[in-house]
Amino acid sequence: MAGLLARAQLAVDEKMEKVPPRARKPVLVLAVLALVALLVALIVASLPERDPYADWAIPPPVMQLPPQQDLIPPEELFLPDEPDFVPGVMLGREQRTEWTAEDAQPWWQNPLADGEEQWRTRIERMVDEIMESVP
Repeated sequence: MAGLLARAQLAVDEKMEKVPPRARKPVLVLAVLALVALLVALIVASLPERDPYADWAIPPPVMQLPPQQDLIPPEELFLPDEPDFVPGVMLGREQRTEWTAEDAQPWWQNPLADGEEQWRTRIERMVDEIMESVP
């Protein structure tokens, strides 16, 4: 083994003498990097090959179990009727053509019940704002 290393050292020394002194360091760095890349390639090549799609394999089908006596009897599987208190659905109604005063009473409120002065000031203020914004 020592003889092999000595011969390799002599061969490297002979080759390095031909390289100019300024280029020796980059040549050594490149040689070491090439050696490391070669070692990594050998290690990767020696790894066992693995199927990349092994995790995507279709799972085996679920085993069919033989019929058992512990199953729920079909008589117990039913949908109960709706309770009686659920109101029916009104799909639509006819639109009223006329309203009576009693029909409108819950939704009507007299704007003049508190006096007309508050409405007059509101309207005048709104008109002033509109007129001021006109160029």
